[in-house]
Amino acid sequence: MRFTRSQKIVSIGGGTGLSTLLAGLKPYLATNDIELTALVTVTDDGKSSGRLRGEFNVLPPGDIRNCLVALADEDHPLTKLFRHRFSGDGQLGGHSLGNLILLALNQQSGDFLAAVNQARQLLGITAHVLPSTLDRVDLVACCGQKTLRGQVAIKAHCGKSQEGAIRQLALVPSNAHALPEAVEAILEADLITIGPGSLYTSIIANLLVPGIVEAIVESKARKLFICNAMTESDETDGFTAEDHVKQVLNYAPGLQLDWALFNSTRISPEMRERYAAENAVALEPPPARSHLLPGIELIARPLSSETRFVRHDPHRLVQAIFEIFRRTQPAQTVNATLPLAVSALRGNSYHSTLTLH
Repeated sequence: MRFTRSQKIVSIGGGTGLSTLLAGLKPYLATNDIELTALVTVTDDGKSSGRLRGEFNVLPPGDIRNCLVALADEDHPLTKLFRHRFSGDGQLGGHSLGNLILLALNQQSGDFLAAVNQARQLLGITAHVLPSTLDRVDLVACCGQKTLRGQVAIKAHCGKSQEGAIRQLALVPSNAHALPEAVEAILEADLITIGPGSLYTSIIANLLVPGIVEAIVESKARKLFICNAMTESDETDGFTAEDHVKQVLNYAPGLQLDWALFNSTRISPEMRERYAAENAVALEPPPARSHLLPGIELIARPLSSETRFVRHDPHRLVQAIFEIFRRTQPAQTVNATLPLAVSALRGNSYHSTLTLH
């Protein structure tokens, strides 16, 4: 599908889910069909990001680096370097070189957003990658009788606890500010995608930033939620696909989604067994009409693929998104042929105040 004018798309998320979507959208950047902004959470406090955050008081670079790598040309000489992770038990062991480059650029400029933009330019990326806030923020969650601070602590406890899933999620400090450039991109968007990704720590973490939900609600863009293919034992154990949508709406008061997109590809018995060992199951798509989600068109498409994990296939996902979005476009603005780049690829809320203990 081709558009006669560039469509402005804002994709909200973090981690592997958002990177997968961006990889699928990348060919459309080459054909100037879309102007893309990725809006990324900055609440990670684990692994390389957590170590850098603690030692250098920098925003966690990992999710942003993942998005940059997903958008970069595979043949660009710096792409593999940004992806490289040091081995061994020394001080560099476990660190991603891309994270260290972002840290170095941040120290040189004293401005994290400038560092991200410099990295984007080094990699030859035309899309924008923005943190949802430049404030240093943490997630706080109620899980059972405990109040937990930090993404790692939340996922570790909820993944092992018998007390149930996350009951309540908030951001501290609660007066963080949305990045103005992120708000502007949302307000100017033609399409806003939310997900896929970890429901609480990748998706809702962005929605908790004051100003983000308000901008989404105000935006005249069409709004699409993309549901995960599998549950996660440390965040969504026992959830249905409808529960994922309901939680997003709970944390985004006033949001009216146009569509929710679900995977209909059958997960193999072998992969189901592997995920069952981690207390995770396949999310079955809801019926096309659900009284639990009034006013939202619920759409199922074959989206997933299997390698070591179950993931959305980037190109299937993007083709489904554009097929859905095309319905809203005037006939003269859409050309039904796929971009040459894609053809070639085929051929080859609530904001809660919690008490910390």
